[in-house]
Amino acid sequence: MKQSRIEDVLPLTPLQEGLLFHASYDADAVDLYTVQSVYELEGPLDADVLRLAAGALLQRHAVLRAGFRQKDGAPPVQVVRRQVRLPWTDFDLSGLDAAGQEAALARFLDEDQVRGFDMARPPLVRFALIRTGTDRHHLVMTNHHILMDGWSAPVVAGDLFELYRRRGDASGMPKPAPFRDYLTWLGKQDRNDSVAAWRQALAGIVEPTLVAPETAAGAGVPEHVDLALPRKLSEDLTALARSRGWTVNTLVQGAWGLLLGTLTGRDDVTFGATVSGRPPEVTGVESMVGLFINTLPVRVRIAPAETLAQLLTQLQEQQTELMGHQHLGLTEVQALAGVGSLFDTLVVFENYPVDEESLEVSFDGVRISGVSGRDATHFPLSLAAAADDGILLRLSYRPEFFGRETVTALTGRLRRIFEAIAADPEQRSGALDVLDPGEREQVLVEWNDTCHEVAPATLPELFEDQVARTPENTAVVCGDVELSYAELNERANRLAHHLIAQGAGPERLVALSLPRSEHMIVAVLAVLKSGAGYLPVDPKYPADRIAYILQDSPPALVLTTEAVGAGLPAATSPLLALDAPTTTAALAARPAGNPADTDRIGALSPRHPAYVIYTSGSTGRPKGVLVAHENAVNLAAWAKAEIGAERLRRVLFTTSLNFDVSVFEMFGPLLLGGTLEILEDLLALAERPAANGTGTLVSAVPSALAQVASQDGFAVSADTVVLAGEPLGGPAANAIRQALSAGRLANIYGPTEATVYATMWATDGEVPARPPIGRPLHNTRAYVLDAQLRPVAPGVAGDLYLAGAGVARGYVNRPALTAERFVADPFGGVGSRMYRTGDVARWGGGGVL
Repeated sequence: MKQSRIEDVLPLTPLQEGLLFHASYDADAVDLYTVQSVYELEGPLDADVLRLAAGALLQRHAVLRAGFRQKDGAPPVQVVRRQVRLPWTDFDLSGLDAAGQEAALARFLDEDQVRGFDMARPPLVRFALIRTGTDRHHLVMTNHHILMDGWSAPVVAGDLFELYRRRGDASGMPKPAPFRDYLTWLGKQDRNDSVAAWRQALAGIVEPTLVAPETAAGAGVPEHVDLALPRKLSEDLTALARSRGWTVNTLVQGAWGLLLGTLTGRDDVTFGATVSGRPPEVTGVESMVGLFINTLPVRVRIAPAETLAQLLTQLQEQQTELMGHQHLGLTEVQALAGVGSLFDTLVVFENYPVDEESLEVSFDGVRISGVSGRDATHFPLSLAAAADDGILLRLSYRPEFFGRETVTALTGRLRRIFEAIAADPEQRSGALDVLDPGEREQVLVEWNDTCHEVAPATLPELFEDQVARTPENTAVVCGDVELSYAELNERANRLAHHLIAQGAGPERLVALSLPRSEHMIVAVLAVLKSGAGYLPVDPKYPADRIAYILQDSPPALVLTTEAVGAGLPAATSPLLALDAPTTTAALAARPAGNPADTDRIGALSPRHPAYVIYTSGSTGRPKGVLVAHENAVNLAAWAKAEIGAERLRRVLFTTSLNFDVSVFEMFGPLLLGGTLEILEDLLALAERPAANGTGTLVSAVPSALAQVASQDGFAVSADTVVLAGEPLGGPAANAIRQALSAGRLANIYGPTEATVYATMWATDGEVPARPPIGRPLHNTRAYVLDAQLRPVAPGVAGDLYLAGAGVARGYVNRPALTAERFVADPFGGVGSRMYRTGDVARWGGGGVL
């Protein structure tokens, strides 16, 4: 009977299933799990005998003759053939000079590493012998990682060179324990107990720990940054671990968890770790060749009040408890957490035995003078550690996700974490600081170098100066009504004198509940000229909200119309209807000149309130944000410098007075001689006749403007578009630019408490997919801090803290406290990649709270 060519059909280990998936997922992509081992050989090598030994090696270990198949949705299997062809290549580079040999060898290794295997056609291993001199060779053994782990590599190398010594005859060598024995043991393990253990270990995880950018594309070969901890530090860490009952592996995992905490701004992080998977119950497991390792989650919970020693002890206990449950597959374990892929970083602690002395001895006159290797994973970021002679670290990264400069900075932070552990393991985790002095200077000083001199003034003073410069310029347009600066100023002056007579003045508020018209702008200026701050109250608001605002403030007076006033809820503040005959008559009799401090009930200072705007109340009851003249004047100075008078020549005023953007839309043009064109709302843009967009600025929430601009017949053009109020996506921004034929587009962020805007990013070209929110405005500082109020590193999530001249004085009847989560942008600003927490941002006028 003819003997079958198939020797065995075996199941796969959990990690083998994962590697097969990655190899099959995109057959055209580079398979990152191709492993190279390079042995430098010196001496009179017999190439034919070495080739004979390599063939015998494949016969000795069945796993080296395995191919991997999966059909029709059935579980994948590894098919072991009785005989396979030995893939062997010879190269002779001895005719080249040293530089030529080095270049040719490097080129071959690079090309060989990206040349994949057909997973169904064994062997998934190949050899190349490269001659570089009379008695000098490089032996390159390349295999797919699915065949064997790092522990197996020295076993295979030892067998190969022993077979060379025996000239390919394995008959006198001890028979190796078969990988099949381990697979049999694996199939007998109690799955239920392990599922319960992992479910408990992962309970409470609400999201994965991911550090790689979502926008990266491609599949580059990983690159590396190496770090050898100083000998004294390595010795101190090893001694500390021994004294506390920790393994060095636990030290490495704890340090990585702390680093991930600083990278993500979270106190509960997970990452993958490679476990050896060689159970002592299996006879001969220490010398078996195969893939025993497994990748499983490690969870590190960082309690800021607990010590580093407590964190590491808890981690050691957790790993000990799970040690008997490391045979479950990663896919099954991750499913127990219910949040998808738990992590995108990996830690490998290389503790398999390598007898370096045995590799340096001669066999039949040939000496192994050097050993090197290459391997990789699909993870964007991984850490390999070894502690044979000091602690050696290799941070591997995929260049499509991270730059070398970023990863080099990470190695520095990792080193500082190890130094902190060695120096004082009893220090609180929340006191750990990983920034180097350069990073600290960058995020605290360089990115906040926003000082600009702004002369002390009030809004009325600046407006009156502009009236003197451009009295005949058109200040306000509302339908068919046009007011020059002189006309607008005169009307506002008469009303201001009347308000002063009614008791309005500094440190008091006057509410405005008016329809949108030129009268509303007159009223705003009049209140400011009286010395009072204006309090917008939209007459379209629900009655209970209006009542709450008027009771919470409360204003000295409510400016309204007879029709609107009739519908307002009862309030303790007196109403003044601007269209009432008695009011009209009284205004005609008032002076037309600018009110002075001698006219007001008190002197007006830049620190007096200019307005109060109530927040939406989405995170609680509405809060009245109190903004001083000096804050708004700083905003106006920034607008003049960064946007410019030409781009503010005509501003389409579409924002409700109850939203802070209206402050920018009003005073941006009115303090620079521009024109304010009043529209009922943003929807009115679609009905506005087409006109030359030169010098025209449109300000809006991105989604609302995109909806309006997409309507048929939309013909509004604008020189400048300012977007704020929600996260901005590149596609939507570019569609808006195209619809409005805009030259410049700005993405601006700022809570009401930051005087409309805190940061800005602008472009005259294409908007990227994830535009940042930019740099702090003039005299504004933006700090991104973690939960312990430590500055975070560039690219790291944290809470945005605002400070400086642009920050509001506080709330009406409430302390100033808010918060919003953002990312410190590595290009010198504040990026908006991360999610929001739901609150809005802390601030302090004199510094960071």
